[in-house]
Amino acid sequence: MDTGELVGVTNGTRAVGWRVWTVQESRDGVRLGSVIHDAIWTPGSPARAGCPHDERHVVPDASCNCGFHAARDPVDTFSYLYGRDEPRTLCRVIGEVSLSGFLVETERGWRASEAYPWRLYVGDARIAAALAIYGVPVLSPGCSSGSAMTSKTGSAGSPTSSYGAAPMHSSRTAASG
Repeated sequence: MDTGELVGVTNGTRAVGWRVWTVQESRDGVRLGSVIHDAIWTPGSPARAGCPHDERHVVPDASCNCGFHAARDPVDTFSYLYGRDEPRTLCRVIGEVSLSGFLVETERGWRASEAYPWRLYVGDARIAAALAIYGVPVLSPGCSSGSAMTSKTGSAGSPTSSYGAAPMHSSRTAASG
């Protein structure tokens, strides 16, 4: 995802942006996966990025394209909703992602060293219910958000989650000003 020119680099702040995931059937159940890489997002803990080009630099690096990508505007992610999927891919979903650790801010989004789903938008009630394992709001036309977000650990960034302690930059406020 091309997110434009560099704006700045920070550490210890958070941002919420938009991205697309694959929904995959794994041996552990239904899980979110990367659209680009062969990677499953583990429920309950943030995903940590590595650099496939240079393991020696901090991820993400301003001069590299590594890290978890997220857009300020959901429209910038729509092209990732369609593509060639692996046989285990059930569908693709759009959602908001909480980015943390080292952040590279760009004109149209961010790249980060750590990421966790923040809110998911799912068209199928059965898949929405299966994705409730991530402990974040899962919104679906056939499923009330309350029934799909049951979690004892709280959602990423919620007051009950240890994952939400740092300052947060929202894509909703960033896109409007």
